[in-house]
Parts: sequence; structure tokens; C-alpha cells
Amino acid sequence: MPGFNRKGILVLALIAVLALLAVPLGAQDMEETEFIIAHPGPIRTLDAPVTWFISTHWLANLLYDCLIWRTVDGSGYVGQAAESWENVDDTTWRFNLRPGNTFHNGEPLDAAAVKWNIDRVRTREDFMVQPQWVDVAEVIVVDETTVDIKTVGPTPYFEFIVSFNGCELLPPGYVEEVGDEAFSRAPIGSGPYVLSEFTESDRYVFEAWDDYWGGRPEIDRVIYQVIPEQSAQLAALLAGQVDMVSNVPAVELPGLEAAEDIVLTKETAAVMQHIYLRVDTTAGNMAETYPDFEPATLDLNVRQAISHAIDRDLLAEVHGAAVPRLGRICPHFPEGGADSFNNPETVTAHYDPDLARSLLADAGYADGGPTVYFDTPTVSRGGNEKEVAEVVSAMLEEVGFDVELNVLDPAAFGEQINSPGNNRDMMMVTLGCSVPLVPLFYRCVWPAAHHDVCVEEWDEVSNAILSEMNSETRLELWGQWWDYWFGVLQNVTLYEVQANIAYSSDFDFTPRKDGWYTFRENLKLAGDDM
Repeated sequence: MPGFNRKGILVLALIAVLALLAVPLGAQDMEETEFIIAHPGPIRTLDAPVTWFISTHWLANLLYDCLIWRTVDGSGYVGQAAESWENVDDTTWRFNLRPGNTFHNGEPLDAAAVKWNIDRVRTREDFMVQPQWVDVAEVIVVDETTVDIKTVGPTPYFEFIVSFNGCELLPPGYVEEVGDEAFSRAPIGSGPYVLSEFTESDRYVFEAWDDYWGGRPEIDRVIYQVIPEQSAQLAALLAGQVDMVSNVPAVELPGLEAAEDIVLTKETAAVMQHIYLRVDTTAGNMAETYPDFEPATLDLNVRQAISHAIDRDLLAEVHGAAVPRLGRICPHFPEGGADSFNNPETVTAHYDPDLARSLLADAGYADGGPTVYFDTPTVSRGGNEKEVAEVVSAMLEEVGFDVELNVLDPAAFGEQINSPGNNRDMMMVTLGCSVPLVPLFYRCVWPAAHHDVCVEEWDEVSNAILSEMNSETRLELWGQWWDYWFGVLQNVTLYEVQANIAYSSDFDFTPRKDGWYTFRENLKLAGDDM
């Protein structure tokens, strides 16, 4: 080493040691921050536009950016791949992209990439989310960072549509190079995290991306660990093996309140518990699986009897964290017209066992019956469907029904009942409650394995809601829409689920109003500003 003698080298070494000693131990060996959530599973493909399942999109939101995204409090939208946007006219939405933005592999996230993604989703009828995008008529590349999306007509809820399932942007070059199947096994996005490793439907590890346009996330690693059983989730939380359980049963809250370093909070899960009633014999595989079976619920009087026989206030207590409801709209949405019948007094008054018995008599069952088959999973996002279904069965039997209750674990329920559409009379389901999407699910063109509802006049009202730009006129249309909802009564709404959330005090967390467990601006280390 020219210019240095042995003594000089020793002095420099001593200075280096003293410098290390002067730095706090934590700064010498900075441990990466890691956050683990217990995911109830299952998790479907991470080729995000393929699937509708919200709990899969929790993960996708870390990996991918959309053009825009919904705010944590549900009040509006924030830019992701788009830094600004405007409604140019009733059928044109212009998005201005972030210059120089790229996917994780360096591929440009430009207007051409946006066009490729939206065209892919809206033209692939095999994608579950495709019906959500049928209102897109054309995607036009204006220049490298500007894209116009033309709709087939006025679309007042377009911002919601473009920030919901299927909005995730994939790298076109990489997808076309490797194909859809290989991409789903090694997905690449442009979001704040990179998927570094995963075991399908088991463990998904996301690492913070240094080059994200919004800066590197504060939490270095986010892990979704699939733990289906709630008891196992809570044991893992108390043992420090996970940092969050998203749906704690009410009976477990006292024990967690006494635990150290555990924070409890509550927020709407943005889902409602319902019972699907069979109004047809054509949807799904039911007719093939049960040939010559005729559901008792084909009779509207029977469906109305079921609804009036149910004490929703009691069911909310059985659930432990729920608010009784009659219609499928959550109140944090500013419109939808559900205030009139989702208020506590109206919900309570709807419970009328005597009316239920009278309706059964009108249906020809004055001397007892009919038999109804009721399928339910043991748990879902609601948390304890088995107990709720047992109480519902008792209520129905009290007014004269003979209930055959079929309780399955979630995997078996999905394989045997849900996916193939083998539901007979009644089926417990957990459904979203967002204003922009609810009208879609009851249109004639909407594909469903569980029901085939097609009322042309109802279709016309739904289409009018989804194309009316004036908010006051939309509210009037919503009133008509609910008349059809209760007139058909294919859905019996029970309650809105409230999520009891338990998490490590090492973190500060703000729950999202949409019920999604995706961690961007709403998760920080404890003590940092949110």
C-alpha cells in the first residue's frame, strides 16, 4: 500500500472500529422488516385478470399497478400507472401515464402496454372478470404516455371499473414470450413488490422493489401465509409466527384483548352474507346431478316465507361482528338507495314468522313442509357460516320447513357445490356490496353457475343505472331496481360482515373500506406517520 506504513494502517483500522462502535447496534445490522398475514385461502392464479376472487386480488395489488386505485377510506381514487386522468366527454376517459415507468423486468409501461392489457381482458370470454369490461368499446394510443379509453355509452362508474378486478397491468412482451400458463407460474408486474417465491395456495413472499415510481416501500417483505383454520391463525398470531389475522371470531376477542403486543380494530369487510335461492333449474350442473329434482324455492311464496322467517338481528349476534341488512349495498357507498330498507327498524320489522307461515300456506304447505336443501361452508370471509346456517335452519323449521342442512369444509364446498353450481334450494354465499357492480350480477348476460336470473324489464333498469350520468336520476332508477330485487328475491340478504382485525403492535395499520387486505399506504412500522 504506497504511502502507508504499518503504523498508519493500524491507526486507520482503529478509526474504523471506533466509528462502528459510535453507530447504534441497530444501524450496524439493519434487519429487514417483514410482515406476515394469515390468509384463509385458497389463492387462485396470479394472472390476475383471469379470476374474480377478491382474496387473490389482495396479493395481486402488491405485484401489479392498475391505472388508478381506490383510496383507503373509499372516498375516491388515486393514480398508480396513471398520474392524472379526466373524463373528456361522456364516452371518453383520458389517462396520462407516468413517463419512464417500467415493469419489474424493465419492459416499458407505456400506452401500448395499457391498450394490450385492456384489450386482452375485454376480449377474453374465458376470463371471469370479462363481463365487467364489456362497456369498453376501444382503447386508443394517443402518444407514448397518453391513452384514451372509449366506452360504448356513458359509464358513470367507470373509475370504479378501471380500478377493480382485471385492472392489473401485465408486461405484454413477457406474457407473449412465455405464454399464459408459464406467466402464471412466474408473474411479473409493476407494483411496489416483486413476487420472489411462492408455493401455490400456501406461501407467497413479496420483496420490496427499489425502482417503484412511488419509492421503495417501508416494509421490506410482505408474506401471505395460507392458514385455513381460524384456531391455527390465532395460535400463530399469539406465537409471533404471523403479524395479522383478518377475521377474528368474536368469542376470541377477550383472549386477544388480554394479550400483550396485539392491537384490535374493527372495520366493514365490505361483504354481506346471503342465501342464494334457486329460481331456475338451468344454471350450473344441478339438473344433471339431481335429475328430476324440482326446488321448492321456484315458488316466490316459498322464497318470501324464507326471508320473513329469518331473524337477522339474532343472526348478527350469532355471527358476533355483523350488522343486519336486507339489501346488497354497503352504507359507505354514497348512493344506491338502500338506506330506506337497511335501517335497523325496517330490518327488525321484516322478521315476521306468522307471515312466513301464511306464505307457506299460500304455496300449498298449510300442513307442513316443504323440504329445502341448504348447502353451506363451515367458514368463509364471514367467519362462522356453520353456526349461522344452523340457526337459520332452526328458524325455518319453526315456521314449517323441513331443512336438510349440508355443511362442508370450504374446499369441499367449492369443489362440490359452488364451482359446478350444484346448489339446490338454498346456498350460503358471501358477496361484495359495491354500488357499481351489484347491478351487473342480475343482468341476463351475466354468467353464473348458481342462478339464471333474466327479467328483461330489470335488465333495462340496470342498464339505465349503469349509463345515467346524472346522480339524482340514478337514485330514482335505484328505487325501481330494488323493487325488482325484492320482487324476484333470488338473494336473501342476512347481514353486513364487520371484520375483527388483530395485528402486531410493531405496525400501524389502517383498514381499507373495501375490505381488501393489500398493504401499500395503509401499513407502516409503529410510530411512523401513515
